[in-house]
Amino acid sequence: MMGHISTTLLAICFLAKYAESISDETRLLVTKWAPRVWLHPEEPFYPSTVDFYLENMQVRNGEEGVEQPSPLAPDTLATGEETAGWHLNTVKDMECVNCFEDFFSGQPQDQVPSYTFVTEHKDSCNTVDVTYTLFYPFNYGKDVCLGIESGSSCVGSWRTFGNHVGDWEHVSLRLQGGQPTKIYVGVHSFGAWYDWVPAEEKFVFVEGEPMFQKTFREGKFINEIKLDVEYPQELLLEEGHPAVFSANGSHGVWAEEGKHTYLHILTVHLDDWCSRGQAWDTWNYLEIYETGEWDSFSGNETWVDFRGDWGNVEKMGCEFEPIVGECGLVGGPSGPHKYFQHDFPQPPPCGQN
Repeated sequence: MMGHISTTLLAICFLAKYAESISDETRLLVTKWAPRVWLHPEEPFYPSTVDFYLENMQVRNGEEGVEQPSPLAPDTLATGEETAGWHLNTVKDMECVNCFEDFFSGQPQDQVPSYTFVTEHKDSCNTVDVTYTLFYPFNYGKDVCLGIESGSSCVGSWRTFGNHVGDWEHVSLRLQGGQPTKIYVGVHSFGAWYDWVPAEEKFVFVEGEPMFQKTFREGKFINEIKLDVEYPQELLLEEGHPAVFSANGSHGVWAEEGKHTYLHILTVHLDDWCSRGQAWDTWNYLEIYETGEWDSFSGNETWVDFRGDWGNVEKMGCEFEPIVGECGLVGGPSGPHKYFQHDFPQPPPCGQN
C-alpha cells in the first residue's frame, strides 16, 4: 500500500515545478501535505497565476511614474534594492472603491498553481518548512453598515472598506522526520497555529494571534488596540490533505467553514464567510521554489525578487477611517519573501514540537 501511495505522489510531483536543489523525498512530502482550499460558492474574485496578473500591471515608483510598462512578465520583472520603493499598479488608475477591472475576476482554480516556498534545514530532525501561497488579483474587503444593521438591511448606509489590488494568502507547514508537527493558517494580518495529533489524524488549535485595530482621536492616529480572535479548535484532513477555507471575497484562510467574526465594536463588525464551493486541490498544481536571499532568483523565478508592493498604493474612501480603522481602498500587499520564515521559530527546535 505504501509503495502505491509513493508512486502516485511521485507521478503528481512531476506536475510541480522542479526545484533542483530540493530532494525528491522533500518534494514528495510537500505534495502529500499540500492543502485543499475551499473557495466560497459565491466567490467573485478567483485566484490567478502571477503571469496572468503581471500581464495587466505596470511598475510605478513612489511618485506614480511608470518605471516598467505593461505587459509585465515573470522573467523580466524589475528587481534590486530600488524596487523596494516601487509598486505594481493597474494601467488605469482606480476611479472608485468598487470599480473593478475584468482581470480582477481571476482564473479557474484548476489553472492556477500554489507558489510553494520550501526550506530544507538539513538538521538531525530532517526539518522541512513549507509555505503554500495563494495569489488572487483582487481582495474585496467588507461591507459595513454605518448606522444600525437589522438582518440584511441597514438603517444608515453601507460602505465598503479594505479593498485592495493584489492579494497574497498562505498556509505554512513544519515537517520533521517525514511527519507534520505544526500548521499555521494565515487569516489576514493574523492567524493561528495548530499541532498535529497523529493518533487522531488531525491538527488541534494551540495558539492564535490577536488582531490590532487602529484608534484615532480628532482624525489623527493614536495607537493600536489588541483584540482577541476566536479561532476554530481543529483542522481536519480531506483525502489525506489539510482542508482549509478561503473567505468570500477577502480570501482569509480559516480551519473550518461558517461565519467567523474577528472584530465587533459597537455597531461595526467584520465577518469572514467560508463555505464549500469549488475545491482548489493545490497538490495538483504546485510550483515549488527553494527559499533564498534577495536577488537569488533568476529566469522564470525572477518575479520573486521584486521588493515593492504587489498592488496599487493610492488610498481612497478614507473619510470613515477614524471609525472603522481602514479606508475603502487600501494599499496592495508585499510579496512572498515575507513568508520565508514560514511563521515558525527559526532555527527550528529539534526534538520538540
